[in-house]
Amino acid sequence: MRLEIPLKEVQEFLSNYYNINVGLKNIEENKIKATYFDSIVLIIKEVKDDEVLFYYEVDGLVDLIAKVAHFFLEKKLDNIPIEWDSKTREVTIDLKKIQELSNFLKFVYISELHFVNDNILLILYARDKT
Repeated sequence: MRLEIPLKEVQEFLSNYYNINVGLKNIEENKIKATYFDSIVLIIKEVKDDEVLFYYEVDGLVDLIAKVAHFFLEKKLDNIPIEWDSKTREVTIDLKKIQELSNFLKFVYISELHFVNDNILLILYARDKT
């Protein structure tokens, strides 16, 4: 099954439920630009069941800013389904921790994720009944 989610809806969801105003812009099929304090390009590293792992590449100054932002945002990150490791430059989004998706993900899993135009494209498969 293919599911397309407009980036604008993801932005509104983050704003409404987590009070995070982040800008999102598609760059390539596996890259997205996220703007919060500063802009960063997130590159899909792995999609595994209910988690999406991104990595990011930054220069020295932006890396320092990211580590400072991580320090100040650490408590806020506890309330959202994102794990940010500023040492490895990886961000993991655990989709099953998003209440609105948790029931849906009991029946399907994500095999692929791509950024197409202004949408997030998810390729989903039914879970085995066990």
